[in-house]
Order: sequence, then structure tokens, then C-alpha cells
Amino acid sequence: MLVLMLRDDLILRTRLTPPRRHRRLLPRPALIAQLQTALDYRLTLVQAGTGYGKSTALAELAEQAPFTLFWYSAAESDADPQRFLAYLIAAFQAGLPALSDYPQALLREARAQGQPNAWPSVIEALVNALAEALTEPTVLVVDDYHFLSRIPEIHTLFEHFIANLPAHLHVLLATRHPLHSPALTAWRVRGELLEISRAALVFQPAEIQALFQQTYDMRLTAAEVAALAHKTEGWPIALQLVWQGLRGHTPHNIAQLLAEGPTAEAPSPEPLRALFEYLAHEVLGRQPPEMTAFLRETALLRELTPGACAAITQSPDAEQLLARLHEADLFVVSLGERQSRYHHLFHDFLRGQWANETEAARERHRRAANYFRAQTNLEEAIYHALAAEQFAEAATDIESVGEGHLRAGQLDTVARWVDALPPNHLATRPLLMRYLGDIARLRSRFEEALAWYQQAERLWRARGDSAGVSRALRGQALVYLDTVRPAQAESLLEEALRVSDGLPDTQAQARLLELLAENKLNLGKPHEAEQLRLQARALLDGPDEDALSVRVKLRTGRLEEAQRILEDWSHSEGEHPHAPRAHRETPLLLALIYAFQGKGEAAITSAQEGIELGERLNSPFVTAVGHIRLGHALQVATGSGAELAEAVRHYQASITLGDQLAVRRVRAEAMWGLSRAYGFSTPNDPARAEQAAQEGLEICRWAGDQWLTALGELTLAATYILAGRPELAVEPLERVLVAFRECGDPFGRTATRLWLCLAHLQLQQLEHFAASADELLALCEAHGYDFLLTQRSLLGPPDPRQIVPLLVEARARRIHTALVNRLLTHLRLPDLKVHPGYQLRVQTLGPFRVWRGAQEIDGREWKRDKARQLFQLLLTQRGQALQRETITERLWPTLTPEAASRDFKVALNALYKTLEPARPAEAPSAYIQRDNALYGLRPEADVWLDAAEFEREAEAGLHATGPQSIMHLQAALRLYTGDFLPEALYEDWASEERERLLALYLRAADKLAGLLVEQAQYEEGLAVCQLILNRDACWERAYRLMMLAYARLDNRPLALRAYQLCRAALQRELEVEPSPATQAVYQRLVRDEAVGASEM
Repeated sequence: MLVLMLRDDLILRTRLTPPRRHRRLLPRPALIAQLQTALDYRLTLVQAGTGYGKSTALAELAEQAPFTLFWYSAAESDADPQRFLAYLIAAFQAGLPALSDYPQALLREARAQGQPNAWPSVIEALVNALAEALTEPTVLVVDDYHFLSRIPEIHTLFEHFIANLPAHLHVLLATRHPLHSPALTAWRVRGELLEISRAALVFQPAEIQALFQQTYDMRLTAAEVAALAHKTEGWPIALQLVWQGLRGHTPHNIAQLLAEGPTAEAPSPEPLRALFEYLAHEVLGRQPPEMTAFLRETALLRELTPGACAAITQSPDAEQLLARLHEADLFVVSLGERQSRYHHLFHDFLRGQWANETEAARERHRRAANYFRAQTNLEEAIYHALAAEQFAEAATDIESVGEGHLRAGQLDTVARWVDALPPNHLATRPLLMRYLGDIARLRSRFEEALAWYQQAERLWRARGDSAGVSRALRGQALVYLDTVRPAQAESLLEEALRVSDGLPDTQAQARLLELLAENKLNLGKPHEAEQLRLQARALLDGPDEDALSVRVKLRTGRLEEAQRILEDWSHSEGEHPHAPRAHRETPLLLALIYAFQGKGEAAITSAQEGIELGERLNSPFVTAVGHIRLGHALQVATGSGAELAEAVRHYQASITLGDQLAVRRVRAEAMWGLSRAYGFSTPNDPARAEQAAQEGLEICRWAGDQWLTALGELTLAATYILAGRPELAVEPLERVLVAFRECGDPFGRTATRLWLCLAHLQLQQLEHFAASADELLALCEAHGYDFLLTQRSLLGPPDPRQIVPLLVEARARRIHTALVNRLLTHLRLPDLKVHPGYQLRVQTLGPFRVWRGAQEIDGREWKRDKARQLFQLLLTQRGQALQRETITERLWPTLTPEAASRDFKVALNALYKTLEPARPAEAPSAYIQRDNALYGLRPEADVWLDAAEFEREAEAGLHATGPQSIMHLQAALRLYTGDFLPEALYEDWASEERERLLALYLRAADKLAGLLVEQAQYEEGLAVCQLILNRDACWERAYRLMMLAYARLDNRPLALRAYQLCRAALQRELEVEPSPATQAVYQRLVRDEAVGASEM
């Protein structure tokens, strides 16, 4: 080893140069960038405990630094001030040969004369020498400064040096322990101090992934990365030593390897052994005896507080020792409120010290359990009592806090505690058995739950404990309530209520009344349910609204009330964890209500929240119901074939989960949903709908749920009507009407009356129709159920337009005329006189397509091409009537008037049959208006025409500004999928409209492109420019906008190329040069000058 002799001091050159970086280290550019900002501060402190990679990071900085860097690695042997000064001077001499020798000479003289008071003079001489020698930004790195900071004299000297630094010099200190002094405080206040703590040095999960993959050539799963990040807390040396120990092991051992600390039975795993040996030497071995003992004793605590430390160590100095831990930053993590914990791996290491002293460890756990029990912190008391094998005390503590933990949703915690008890202790504790029943029920393991409740019931009966028996019976009943099997729950609840009669626990009696009320609701007896609920509320003097009252509102048609309450609850529930509540979860109830109301998107959101909640709560039953509600929501959202198919998949997923849980009741609602999906689809499948409905109805009747039975029968009857067999629906609907009346559900009655109206209308039973329509509209008006008649909803038809003939007939018969007029106006059909039960949707931009409702008209249905052309002509001339002669001249120009008139009649009849196949021969057409020899589209007809919608959106966008304009223009461009009636390309009667719409399209696209570029949405603007040029290659403004967009994207070559393309297109098409405006933009780009939007 090379040395430089300064009298009798040895200066080791290796301590004046940065260590070489190991090849198996991950570059950390973000950390190095932070370290490089040291040039902006007088002093930079890098402070973290051992093994955090301080020296490694500084070595990487030394390799990459774009400035001069001096290095000094301090050591324990530098505790003498003159030795420190010798190394400090030598550090600068090693990299700055021109440095004056005066500081070194002054140091020799002071030492020779034995003048320790001269050390500050040496510092000042060094500062002066550096001020003369340094001409550019420079950093001095002092690594391991903690060896120097503990010597007050040296620390004071160095602070004097830092306080007087020359302008170009900055200092960077790396230390294990925090530093405190008035000077540091002053520099901090003045913004001259940069502090880089442990948080900046630890590896984040992404860095751990990269370290093992890129540096260690070991691929880890996300779970393995998470396990390493949690256990090591990103501690660099731990990650390195774990990898070294893992070489030769498969990566999937990581999670298991780090799961537990060492014990007597399982000593430290190989990868951690080296780490623990390192900790024993570098940390524990360097502590004074009292601190070593304190670390060892408190290792058995999960959290450190002064009181707990004092209890377990029985030392009066515990609080002071804990404070010293924090001051030394000795692997302790602050949790706030005088609470802290050890670093996970350091904690494992400390606990390993007890591996062969189990009895002594138990004694300390007993002390801790007694302390925490006295502090009423029973959770910690249970942990320590179990570790001390005080099982009786632990069981008693679990009984005390278990109920509250279960209500808060902490099922795993209670299960873990009870599982730790020996069987002989559990066998005598019926309350713990009831807890296990609750856990199994809330985890959807219903048969296991029944077994635990029944075992607890037997023990309580043997002891004559009526309150306990009532609890056990209530648990059994809850299994049947959770799975909506009211017939099985009834007798259990009644017996539980009888057993608890006369007991002082009014809360338990109130809870039983609530459960009995819920069961009555499930039996289709909402009024009895409400009476029982009010009795329960009177006993508890609790809030007016609860989950049961909301379900009562749901099943009695008060949907808006229930919705408002649930929405209020949903805002606060996310902050408060709770135990699973089966089908009663707020998002599940909301999803069903939204589906009933026709709010498809809201229903989808709530149902998805329900599924996520079930997975978060580990409740397959909640998840299963969530899938059912998502199926309902998807049916309501659009009713498209793709969404119906997805709905079916969710129903089937729910059925699979229900079968795994052995809960038949799950199938009932899922089968109802499947029945609707099959029966309401286009085309529908009545056979499969009936099969699904019958299975669901059988389960509903077995479970005793009259309300859900009525819903299933309603949907099946509706399927018959949609299949064109209304005669099969009338009698079942009359039964359903009675059932909903008995259930007290006006919403169900309203939906049933709706389908009865449609059945009577199909059967032309107009008197029956009038009676049903009168009650239907009265119920809608009384309860606010207008949505049933105007939008797609779960109990209404798949296409709301199927209801319009009902409204038209009701208006003709003067039934609730004001309401009917309001509903038709809401549907934008105020003047309607006749309607086929579907909207005609027509696409004329691009390929010509027509839909009757959801069903597209097949090309073969037109029978004759001239019928199709006739319709296209009437669409082109919409808003005006055409003389028959005009029509024949345009469509049959080569035929004689007589032949043309004959062919016109044939084409017109074919058109009638195509558009309205169910129209009686003499009935007026809903779409074609005839007035003697005049023909045209009815102005009030229910027709959606893409060209008209495009025109509305384009005009709105051209007249609007800002974001509103962009929204309308983008909607217009989405509609313009091609030119108007391309199959009539050579027909004069279509050319004018085609040119008009194309001109409007180009104007709209031009404005949209300009707005997008103006809003810095360059890529979107370029795409619109390309659309313009696809239609008109000579549209110069599109080229100018492209030039501007590319320029602002810093893509000058493409900006210039846009001009060349413009020039070529104009030459090719028009044989002209670009306009002066375009040339001006080009010239500015050539000169690399900025181009403004105003120049477009």
C-alpha cells in the first residue's frame, strides 16, 4: 500500500480516492442528480445507517461528476485533531498539486511546538490556500464522517472550515448518525444546507425489480418484489446479501424466505445469515452494554413506546435509552405519537437473539401482555399472551374484543387469534365458536358456519345460558338471511326471540326483531317488516334509516328515497371498513335501483364497485351478487348484442360462484337475469328464456321469496309478448299484479300494467287496454315512474320506442292526456299520430343501411331496388312533398307515364312492407305521407337520419366556440363515414345534397383542425387535416395547419414536406402555385422562424 510520510503520520492514499464501483451495482441516476446539486449548497449531508449505500452512491457520483471532486474517507484512527488535519490537507494536495505548502508547514510547526490552540490557524491557512488555488466549482466529499463528529474538537474545527469555505468549494458529508449544532441550524435556515436522508437511499419496488433483473440476472414476480420491498424496506445491503444467499436457489423461494424471522426451530435462512452476522458485528457489537441489553429486550415488542419498553425491560432508564436510539438513528422508524418500531430485518435479527431462550422470552411476553392489558390495548395483549402461552388469558381477551373486530371487518385478525389457541381451550369457549361461525358466514362458507353455530348452541344449552342460545340461533338464521332463504330462517328467528324474552339485553332483542323484519320482507310482507323494524328502532332509539329500511323502500317502490339514502351512505362508507353484508352492501343495492330506473352507466359503476368490494372483503357471496347486478346493468346500458352477451357471462360467473358456495339462492336472481337476456335480445330466444325463468322461479318458491318470484314471472310474460305470443302473457301478468299488490310494491304493479297494456294492444283488446293504461299512467304520475315509459330499464321493454304506440293510443282515447303529451314531448314526438313501436334509423353517409329499432333491414327485404331508391329519394327531399310525376320522372325516366305509374305503385307497396311489415293494409303509414298525388316523409315521423344529425352537429360546432365547438365538430366528423348515398353516385337528384354535405364537412373539419392545433392537440389536428386532404387534396389551409403542427412538434422536416406535398397537389390538380399565405408560412419555416396560428 502506497503511503505519503508526513513526519510520523502515515497518510494512506487509498483513503484519498473514491472506491471503485462494483460491477453488480444498479446505476441510480435520480439519486446522483440529487447529489450533483451539492454545487448549489454550502454543505450537503447524506445521513443513513449502516448498509444504506452512502459510499456506493458517492463513488458513483465521483465517476460521473462534471466537476472536480476531492475525497477523504474518515476512520476511527482519525480521532486526533492533528491526524484529521493532516488527512484533510492531504485530500486537497492529492488532487491539487499547485496547492500552497503553507497549511502543511503550519501544521508541522504547531505539532512540533505542542500548540493545540493553533489548529484553527491551520484551518484558516488551508481556506486561504484553497481560495487562491480553486478556479472552478469543486466538492470535497468526507465519507464516514460519524467517526469524526463524535470528537467535539474535530467537529468544531471542521465546522469552522465549512463556515469559511472559499467561493468555489462545497462540502458533502456522509454519516451514519444525525448531526446537531447551531451552525447547522443557521445554514438550514439560510437555505445553505442540503439534507439527503435514508428515504432517498432506499430502493423503491421498481428499482428492486431492475436491480435483480438487470444487475443480478434474476427475474422476480410482482409478489416477490413486494415481499422484498416490505421486508427489507429497500435497505440496499439487505438486498445485496439476500441475492448472494439466493444464488443457486429458485426465485420463488423469496416470499417464503422472508416471511418469518429466525426461531429456535428455524434458524436464520442462508441468505439472511450473512446479513445478521453483519448486523451483529457492525451494529450490536459497537453498542455499549446497556444499549445492547435494551435492544435485545425490546426486540419482543411489535411497537416501541416508553411505557412498553419500561414494562418489558423493568429498567427506569428505558425512556432515555429509547430516545438515544432515535438520536443515533439506529434502525428505528418513527410512527408518531411517541410510537416507533424497528426496521423489519433488524427486528428479525434482534428477535433471533432469543431463539435458544424460550422461557426467558415467554416471561418478557407475559410482562408485555400484562402491561398492554392494563392499558386496555387488548390487541397487543393478545399477541403477547399467545406468545407467552397464556392461552386462557388470551381467550378471554379475544372474547372481549372479537365482536368489535368482526364488525370492523377484521376477520383475518380474529381468525388468526382463535387458530392460535389449542383445541382444548377452544372446546370450552362457545363465544369463540360463534366468532368462527361469523367468520365462516362472512367468508361465504355457509355450511361450515352452521356447524360452528350449532356447536356453540349445544354448549350454551348445556350451561343454561339463554342469551348464548339466542346468539347461536341468530347466527344460524343469519346464514339463511344472507342467502335469502326466508322459509328456513323464520323458525330459528322466532325461537331466538322466544329464548331471549325477559333478558335485559334490549340490543340483542332489537337485532332479532330487525332480522325477523328482514325475513318478512324476503317473504314478500313489507308492511309486517316495517312494523317489526319500527319496534326494533324503538328499543334501540337508533337512526331512522338502516339497510333494512332501504330494502323495504326498494321492495315497496320508493326507489328515489332509497337511492338518496344509499348515495349518502356510499360517500362515507369508503372511509370506514366493515364486515361483509352479503346482498345488503350499498353498491349492490344501488346497482339494482339504478337498473330499475334505467340509469345504465350508474348501475354499471355501482355493480363494479360491488364486485371489487366482494374481492376486497374476501366474500365470494358479495362478489357473486355483484356479477348478477353487473349483468342487469349491462342489459340496461345499451341493450346491444355485445353487452347482452357480456351480461350472460356475468350471470354465469355468478352461478359458478354460487354453486361453489352451495347456495342455491344465488341462482334465482341470476336465472331471472338470464331469462331477460335471452327473452329481450334481438332476435330473442323464448325457449332458453323460459328454461332459465322456470329454474329461477322454482328456487324463489322454495326460498319463499314472493317478490323475486313476481319479478321472474313478469319477465317471462314479457318474453311471450316480445315473441309475438301475447295470449300466453295475459293470465300470468294478472297473477303477478296480485302478487305485487300483496307485496305492497307499486313499482312492480306499474311495470306489470305496462306489459298488460302492450299485450292488450297486440291482441286488439282495446277496452282492457284502456283500463290498464288508465292505472298505468295514474301510477306513473303518482310515484314518478315516467322513466318506465321513456327509457330502457330493467322491467321495461328492451326498446323504449315499443311503448310509443301505447302512448299514442292513450292520447287518442283521452287517457291522462296531459301526462301523455308531456311524455311524447320528452321523446321529441309531440305531433305523432301513428307509430309502429320502433324508431327507423337510417345511414346515408357511406353505405346505405336502415334499422327498424335494433334490427337491421336485410338487403333481401327490400324486394325491389326501386323501393330502396324511392326511399332514398324521399330522404333526400325530406321536408317537402313530391308530385308522383316528379318521382316517376326521376326514378323511371325511360318508361311511359302509364308504365312508370304502375311501377311506382309496386315500389311504394314494397317500401311500405319493408319499413312496416306488421302494418295492416288499410292503416296509415307511420313514415310515408300521402296527400292525393303528393308523397313525402312524415315531418313528425320517428326517423333518425345520420345526415340530418351530422348537419345539426356541424352547424352547432361552426357557431360555437372553444371546447363546445370541438365537441360538436368531433361528433359531426364521427357521423360522416362516407359521402352521401354513394350508390346513387350518378343520380342527379342526389348530387346536389351530396355536394352540400361534403362542403359542410370540409368547413367543419377545417375549423376543428384549427381549434385542435390552437389547443396544442397537434396529433389530433394532423389526423383531421389528413381527413380533409382525403376529400380535397387542394385544401391549402389543411397544409398550412400541418406545417404549423409539425413545427410545434419540433419536426421541421415533416413541416417542410407538408409544403412540398401541397405544391405538388396544386400543380397536379390545378396547375397553380400555392397561395401567398402558404408560401409565407413556408418561408418562415425555412428561416427557422416561429409561425403563429394567426397566419393560418
